[in-house]
Amino acid sequence: MAGKADVGDHVVDRGPLGFGPDAAPQAEFTEDLEFHGYTLQVRAGARVSVECTQRGSQRSVDPTLFVYGPRQAEGGFGTTALAFDDDSGWGRLPRLRDLTLSAAGAYLVVVGTHDARGRGRYRLEARCESGECGPTAPPPPSAACHPAIAGAISACIADWLADADWLESGMSRRDLVHQCADAEPVAPAFDELCASDHAPADLCAMSLEELTLGYLLVCRREQWHAMLDGSCVFGQIYRDLFRPGAIVTIARRPLDPASALNATQAAQIVATMRAAGFDTVTSAGAAFAAADGNTINQTELWDASNRRAYTAYELGAGDTSIGTIFVHGTVTPAARINDGDLVDCTATWGEEMRECESDADCRGDIRCRGVGAEISLGRCIEPRNDGHPSEGADCVLESGCPPGSGLICGGAPTSGAGICVPAWMKGRFESRAEMPIPDGSAAGLDASLAVYGLATVDMDVVIDLYITHPRVADLTISLVNPATADVLVFDGSVSGETAAGELSLREHVVRGFSGDEQVNGIWHLVVVDRRSGSAGTLHRFGLQISSRWD
Repeated sequence: MAGKADVGDHVVDRGPLGFGPDAAPQAEFTEDLEFHGYTLQVRAGARVSVECTQRGSQRSVDPTLFVYGPRQAEGGFGTTALAFDDDSGWGRLPRLRDLTLSAAGAYLVVVGTHDARGRGRYRLEARCESGECGPTAPPPPSAACHPAIAGAISACIADWLADADWLESGMSRRDLVHQCADAEPVAPAFDELCASDHAPADLCAMSLEELTLGYLLVCRREQWHAMLDGSCVFGQIYRDLFRPGAIVTIARRPLDPASALNATQAAQIVATMRAAGFDTVTSAGAAFAAADGNTINQTELWDASNRRAYTAYELGAGDTSIGTIFVHGTVTPAARINDGDLVDCTATWGEEMRECESDADCRGDIRCRGVGAEISLGRCIEPRNDGHPSEGADCVLESGCPPGSGLICGGAPTSGAGICVPAWMKGRFESRAEMPIPDGSAAGLDASLAVYGLATVDMDVVIDLYITHPRVADLTISLVNPATADVLVFDGSVSGETAAGELSLREHVVRGFSGDEQVNGIWHLVVVDRRSGSAGTLHRFGLQISSRWD
């Protein structure tokens, strides 16, 4: 990066950089002296933060971050960096906070490695800290994405999904849509279209900036909605029911031959076994006799995207997971569980619970709600669809709210009693990144988790985490909410499920938050190893939060 030549001559141009998590590119260093450049368009006086994020960046990579510009009249970005950072972010990752860019125009964000010989994957994110940062996006030439461009985006997504290792990239399906609906993947199709005899004049007259900031936003929304329109709302495997998404778990219980069942439940259990090939099962008793351990797991579910209730039954049969998801109160199947996979699914995503950055990302009159502090992400929710007669009624943990109502008993996990609130106000969020716990460090490990799409303040906070450490008693663990309230979760004593070298907290209720502070935003888990000599790892960190309007 030294010398008199313009800095742009030394970097690989990787295209534009937008604001927010949906505009965060991922790339990888594979050779020495490799520098990646991204163009960030801003208005005058924009205040921005740029960082290589923990999510999507490999632990082994040690990136550096430079900002140059604005772009000069002759086209270059100059030779002197406006800002530089190496390790101000998480671990060895760089972060530039509250950088004011006084002049309007394009700036060059350059990512390198500490010694210019590093290897590994990183994810780069820019955030606007001053309300509005980007130039006004030009209107798209039409209300729909051209079929040639849409086809290129779909092909890119299909290529990623066909790669068995795509999940290791840390990208969600929404990340894939964003990455594929960008200038570089669509460039060949765009060039071919505009060279044809039927080139659309308005589209082909657009600059690369106009294409990226305006037109491709329309394509991205179309692709994301199309993906959900055809996706099973329950997921692809049985465990997906209990992961972040549109499905809210209302209640779970293991059933055995002594469990009280009504006529519909008994019929559902029999239908579950017969659909799995147990043709001789004609009674609930026979169904339990055929199940491993004489146990069948029942889960009451609420699809918050369609506002529909379902009941799932899952069991082991010869160590194979089988079952059925029924429309609540009926023997109509909505999906089957076959060896842990979800098959024959007839329930696709509805218009609500879709991730969004603004109201424009939602269909119809639905608005983007629950956008958290420090993150530009929420969910499409229509509170006017709330209004069950039992909403606001008192409830207790044991019985909950009326079956099939789409209400949860908010506050009950914490105190045993609460009030019935709409199920969409309960969310599950998780991170499965492997994160080392610094040995003997007072600062400890700061693991962040984005919470979004809820109401305004918390009612219950339930944590799931799994840590390995040779001396669990050396650890203290705290949870910090977006309002910076800090609550102790673990003080080194033997609480929760502990074993030699392990700490596992499952559905552990965290008590101590006021219940009157912002719930949407970045939550932090701080793990401190108070003694030197042994190191540990955080393997899993999840939160289940119920909320209410303040």
